[in-house]
Amino acid sequence: MGKDLFQDIKKTIEAFQESLKGHLPALEAEINDLIHSGNKDKNTIENTLDTLLSLTYMGVGKELFIRLLEYYKTIDADGASFYWNEYDKDNE
Repeated sequence: MGKDLFQDIKKTIEAFQESLKGHLPALEAEINDLIHSGNKDKNTIENTLDTLLSLTYMGVGKELFIRLLEYYKTIDADGASFYWNEYDKDNE
């Protein structure tokens, strides 16, 4: 019974991750727009980073997070450092 419960939980988590991945194309388009338009609005970028950081905690969106963070460090190195530290905390 314990093994079945574990398998059910694992399947539920995997299904949830797949569901989250469905939102990545829209987020990728938003990130592309931020970068290509040269958007320097820290609030907008940080809100997007917050969303992406939350997704990385769930195993999704790492590449998009890093891509936007690399862009953000050209605007605010200290702010980007904060997000790197938050990301590293979860990946230790």
